[in-house]
Amino acid sequence: MVIKILVSGIPRGYQSPCLDGNWLTETHKEQICSISSDIELIEIPASMIKGLEGSLKDFEIAFVEGGNRIHYEGELDWEDHQKIFSSSLKWVHLCSTGFSDNITPEILEGSVTLTNSPGIHTNPIAESVLAAMLHHAKRLKQRHQDQESHTWRQLKCDELHGRTVLIIGLGNIGKQVATLCKAFNMRVIGMKKTIKPVKNVDEVFSKSELATHLPLADYIIIAAPLTPETEGMLDENEFNAMKKTAYLINIGRGKIINEDIMINALDEAEIAGAYLDCLAIEPLPTEHPLWDIDNVFIIPHDSHSSPYIGDRLVNLFCENLKRYINGESLNNVCDPTRGY
Repeated sequence: MVIKILVSGIPRGYQSPCLDGNWLTETHKEQICSISSDIELIEIPASMIKGLEGSLKDFEIAFVEGGNRIHYEGELDWEDHQKIFSSSLKWVHLCSTGFSDNITPEILEGSVTLTNSPGIHTNPIAESVLAAMLHHAKRLKQRHQDQESHTWRQLKCDELHGRTVLIIGLGNIGKQVATLCKAFNMRVIGMKKTIKPVKNVDEVFSKSELATHLPLADYIIIAAPLTPETEGMLDENEFNAMKKTAYLINIGRGKIINEDIMINALDEAEIAGAYLDCLAIEPLPTEHPLWDIDNVFIIPHDSHSSPYIGDRLVNLFCENLKRYINGESLNNVCDPTRGY
């Protein structure tokens, strides 16, 4: 019996997409099809999904990127994501980790299983976090400005050694950030829904204790998913609790922060600065005030940039595809009730 697999949407951050709007390399295709002779792999660029509802009814598996109300070029948009669902569809695998917009009635009722791709961006994002911390501590922005103006000036810089980093969210990325921070001899504390020891984390605490731990932090890292529990979590009370020397790094989701409160804190130097890889509105409008705040480092949601994204995705998908064909339970099944 033929197993038809739809591949659509270019993974965010993928560095070598094809000119036709697809992204799998010949090696990727061979790797997927080698799992079973019954596999029929069909690539349809996201831009061509519109108007193809009738042609999408025979797919059993979909390997896709996008489906969000806010989406990027090359990805499926929210409406087209809905079009891939038919009576034949049994499993959707997302190229992303977040899936808040991808939930459909079929997924909620259980007729379609949704899996995601946690961990594929862990290393590059964790490295970006350390780069942001070093950029701040070593005053690299000022170094570049001085070089451009031919200014020979010694600066007072800081060390990461001995500083305290507070990580909000101790999933794959949060744990890897903790590992790298420990290599710099930092003190690591972290917030987690379930209180239990985490390797390389000196203290784990709950959300209810966040405000009491924020005053301890030199660096605050947001690595949590966007859920009803985390939306707007960093609000006025939380910013008031931060040190004036604290540096905020958000590689989670923009809506976890009350941006108006954050902008005021940055304008008034109530915190030292921020590295923002994600914003409440993306792309960030050209007239948005965050662009012009001197102590803000804006990143266009690509701290995960890496040449290894495609290979990691296909490896993850193939591992689950083997399990699917063998009738085994799938890894990384999304729970719509939790949001991760």
